[in-house]
Amino acid sequence: MREIKIVYEDNDIIACHKPAGVATEGARVGSMDVVSYVRNYLARKERRAAYAGKPKPPYVATVSRLDQPVEGVLVLAKTKAAATSLSGQIKEKTTDKYYYALSFGSVQEKSGHLTDYIARKESDGNAIILTEKEKESFDGSSVLLDSGEKCRLIAGGVDKAELEYEVVAEESEMTLFKIKLLTGRYHQIRAQLSYLGHPILGDQKYGSADSKAFSESQGIKDVCLVCYKFAFDHPKTGKRTEFSVKPHNSHISELIRK
Repeated sequence: MREIKIVYEDNDIIACHKPAGVATEGARVGSMDVVSYVRNYLARKERRAAYAGKPKPPYVATVSRLDQPVEGVLVLAKTKAAATSLSGQIKEKTTDKYYYALSFGSVQEKSGHLTDYIARKESDGNAIILTEKEKESFDGSSVLLDSGEKCRLIAGGVDKAELEYEVVAEESEMTLFKIKLLTGRYHQIRAQLSYLGHPILGDQKYGSADSKAFSESQGIKDVCLVCYKFAFDHPKTGKRTEFSVKPHNSHISELIRK
């Protein structure tokens, strides 16, 4: 079990550093997820408080998630009011989320803005990036791919996916991106960088044959994607609040160090 670290706590929110390989919530039987870990942690605190005559039922709510293979900052709400506030900020796109992504290959454009159309395939649940023509073919349940194949989509249809990126380091077939996420679509960064031709190292879902082979040669097993910073308005005080973590991912941290 990789350690889940609590980096901040007050009466309204709790911020954690989620390791790669640990689910945000809903882990299978016998595995710990972040929400269960935090509930257990709060329950232990409340049992101790109960002896002092101050019992409180634990409340924990997720307002955003990180994919199980992804490491990074995860903020949970400890009250319903905090959950409502944070969810509203995410919906209104007033939060800021930043990632490091270590990808395969060398990128010609060292900074840029990616805008793509993204959907989820019914066949395997994975994200798919669509061309303008493919997006226009959407009939409410499926799209006609440029290959001529008809692809059924999971309910929700086609969405716009946007991010900003900057190359911060390059070394031996590896490029380290700093990414500001502008929309929070399912598997967005992983799918967009793969579509760009630079899949994230360690990614078995969206990687190419070459990126998977290179990952194996470098001993990379985790998806090299880390949410290293999350900023928002505190749900109680309204003050701009920011949490940052140093990546555990050794391949990313080594390039940052250099």
